[in-house]
Amino acid sequence: MLSRTRVRYLCGVSLIGLGYAPVFWDFFPFSENNSLSKTFEVCNFDFASAKNERLPLPCESTEDGGVVGELLQNKLLCNSFYAASFPSNIATTAANQTSVSPVKIVSKGELAGSKFVKSVIASNFYKDARRLGVPASVVDSVIKNLSSKIDFKRALKKGDSFEIVYGPRNVMLYSKIVTKRRQASIYRFTNRGNSAYYFENGEKADTSNRSHYFGQPLGGKLQVSSAFGARVHPMSGIFKVHTGVDLRTQYGSPVYAIFDGVVTRASSYHGYGHCVDIKHGSGYSSRYGHLSRYSVRCGSKVKKGQVIGYSGSSGTSTGPHLHMELAKNNRVINPLSVKMTPREAEMVPNAAGFNRLKKQIARILSASR
Repeated sequence: MLSRTRVRYLCGVSLIGLGYAPVFWDFFPFSENNSLSKTFEVCNFDFASAKNERLPLPCESTEDGGVVGELLQNKLLCNSFYAASFPSNIATTAANQTSVSPVKIVSKGELAGSKFVKSVIASNFYKDARRLGVPASVVDSVIKNLSSKIDFKRALKKGDSFEIVYGPRNVMLYSKIVTKRRQASIYRFTNRGNSAYYFENGEKADTSNRSHYFGQPLGGKLQVSSAFGARVHPMSGIFKVHTGVDLRTQYGSPVYAIFDGVVTRASSYHGYGHCVDIKHGSGYSSRYGHLSRYSVRCGSKVKKGQVIGYSGSSGTSTGPHLHMELAKNNRVINPLSVKMTPREAEMVPNAAGFNRLKKQIARILSASR
């Protein structure tokens, strides 16, 4: 058995070339006081070859800032190993061959007993997380709560990274996805017995049916200055159909995408002035005219609620406002005929407690470096 008084981690091994190298540490209870030192000793792991031989493995034990690490110093010459003890850390990959999970366990603090993993995407987020030992329900929770910020189907590439912390009952407590272009993190915060997920800035994640509705293109309550339908054009004086709605707003106000989609235009377009067109799913498309400037370009993938530009008075306009159009299967419809959720997001109810949680998570993750 592995001595638990001197060693805090169970070291795993993986085949590299002709030898093996350490790939993983798993926390164990630690009771002795340690100094900043480096020692070598023989640790009898319950690893065995196909001949059921015990293997005495020299380990290097170090203490650095409260984090103890042990690295296997020798190369293992057998092709396959299994661990007789610690079955919870073993994922069988084939007969007589196993791999040890790199999931680490928090040994102290308010989140003691929780588990966490940090890794880089090699092929596919879901497959990579599962291969590392993260339960399927936890991976599903990460995707569900971060899908409004990260496109898990198209945005994640090889080399992007992720962090996950989950509780003893496989409840996702924290996750962070980092891509080359953006990053997003989410926390499970409990206040007065009520738990919910919140993004880094304290905004509550919305995974209810509301997330399937269109969002508002402007903040606050929408104020219509010119409705959809027939009207006398304020500039030409000609009676014609108004293909969208004009919304009152101050010059330079941020304009938001009403739903996920791809930008098909970000340029000047006739009387619309600086104009952004977005193609959404299910046959919908939207247009935002008279902008002062853009924050996206043609071909950009945008998320619901993402800033795409800023209001202005470019093109044929009598003053600062936003002209918005909505089309279904290439036919314009009244944008106000569809359900739009308010732009204002629900914020975390206890900012001080939420900040403490973020610091706890940060300490856990920094301890593994």
